[in-house]
Amino acid sequence: MSTKWVVLGVLLAGSFSAFAQPTENWMEWRMRRLDEQLELTPEQKPRVEAVLREQREKMQAVREETRNRIKAILTPEQAARFDKLHREQKERWRQHMRQRLSRP
Repeated sequence: MSTKWVVLGVLLAGSFSAFAQPTENWMEWRMRRLDEQLELTPEQKPRVEAVLREQREKMQAVREETRNRIKAILTPEQAARFDKLHREQKERWRQHMRQRLSRP
């Protein structure tokens, strides 16, 4: 697999961490959608939210570890470009999610 595809995959995976940045907004939006679609009971809501939070933390740790492992392979110049690409992708994802979260 080429380095280009590995970097692209990590950037896309890393972009989901940006999605998770506004945790409460995302969590409220996600819980509202699940409640509307599944008609969660009052007992189910906190349990589902706990699962979502736990999974979010695990995914953030995996993404961070993946980025660190890739950066350890790269030259300093490549690592700087990798960081820049990640920041740009993160900002694009934030903008996308702001738009999505603002919809009813």
